[in-house]
Amino acid sequence: MDAEKKTRHVDRERKSDDSQESRGAKQFVIPMTQQDYDEWWDDPKQVRTVLEEFARNHPERVPEDFDQGFALHGMGRESSKLPGIRLRKVVLISGESFWLRPSFVFSYMMGTVDELEYPLLLASYGVPAHLLTRGFGHSDMFWQRHIERLGRNSLVGTTVCGADQLPDHLAADEHHADWVGETGYIATTAGGGCILGIALTDGADEEHLQVAYGVFAKEAREVDPEYAPETVNTDGWWATQNAFQSLFATVTVILCFLHGFLKVRDRCRKSHELHGRIWDVYHASTAEEFRRLMNELKQWCSEQTFTAAVNEMLAKLWKRMEAYAIAYDHPGCHRTSNAVDRPMNRLRRLVYAGRGLHGHQDSSEKRLRGWALLLNFRPFAPRSNTTRQHVSLAHQLNGKCYHQHWLHNLMIATSLMGASKNAPAI
Repeated sequence: MDAEKKTRHVDRERKSDDSQESRGAKQFVIPMTQQDYDEWWDDPKQVRTVLEEFARNHPERVPEDFDQGFALHGMGRESSKLPGIRLRKVVLISGESFWLRPSFVFSYMMGTVDELEYPLLLASYGVPAHLLTRGFGHSDMFWQRHIERLGRNSLVGTTVCGADQLPDHLAADEHHADWVGETGYIATTAGGGCILGIALTDGADEEHLQVAYGVFAKEAREVDPEYAPETVNTDGWWATQNAFQSLFATVTVILCFLHGFLKVRDRCRKSHELHGRIWDVYHASTAEEFRRLMNELKQWCSEQTFTAAVNEMLAKLWKRMEAYAIAYDHPGCHRTSNAVDRPMNRLRRLVYAGRGLHGHQDSSEKRLRGWALLLNFRPFAPRSNTTRQHVSLAHQLNGKCYHQHWLHNLMIATSLMGASKNAPAI
């Protein structure tokens, strides 16, 4: 007799946007080690010099109108979590006040970069919280909360540095995950090599997916109110396509050729000649050549003997020929879903290692968003005898490296909770 599956009640509803501004939105971060802090944090003249230089070089990470002038208004109270650490208060000419935080201090004053760097690097690779607890102490919830609080920042604004870096071509898909005994859907948007949107919902219909992908659309428009991607690559699921067309009226949906191939391959894994011929069609350089090769493939297949299941999938391939050919009208678009499939492979391993999602909608989604930021900013693996041009996926997209240490770099990027302004072109 099968045992009844035990579940606990969780809130699966997405909360409406809170009108109250988060305290993190009133903090901005400048590059600083703990040694720098000890040497000159108490010197207003030195702080002003460093702050002015940082604002000139990286205007997208300081408050609006910062260049109009500011004043240092002393320090806040000593942190109870990090004894000896105090933030500085900065007041703009407009009268708006902010807190200045050194980059070696983690958000919410929960620790220092030096002590959290290696555990969070492991977390970005999917190491579960109980192993972090075993190796570095504290508790499982301690590590989960670190990642969750990272997820409070804007995923788009933290990763990009201005409107000119928002990608014209996107790829989107949903990962089905166990969510406390029921199915949850993680709507993932990728562009420029990074995860730019990740949202949890309990339905895969158009209504739910429009809300989930709408999180990405909202954050992208906070960076550029006129943002409208040229294309989005999806599989054949109508709800995903309709959701993006509702959010971005001018977007062109590109049908993933890889999904069409996989449906054929999975029904005839040993038909290597057929596999090769299909990919020869994919590598056509123009729409005319693509149609010609597709028709030649159709003629060749009619002379072969395949099972009914294979013929059914091949018929779908011919039927979608014009849908695949649309990609040739948009140079640079994603013709396959690899751009989102690769990060989703890591997401799949992350969810599996944690045996699914266990929290409420809000906390589970924030942990996924925090993990996505770690993935975007974690350093590339070193290559022997080769110097990499970029240090991380985010650097590859935005061209900005605020600090040579990856977690310092992430902390600086989360200034103002990622409320990136339209920065000058790099």
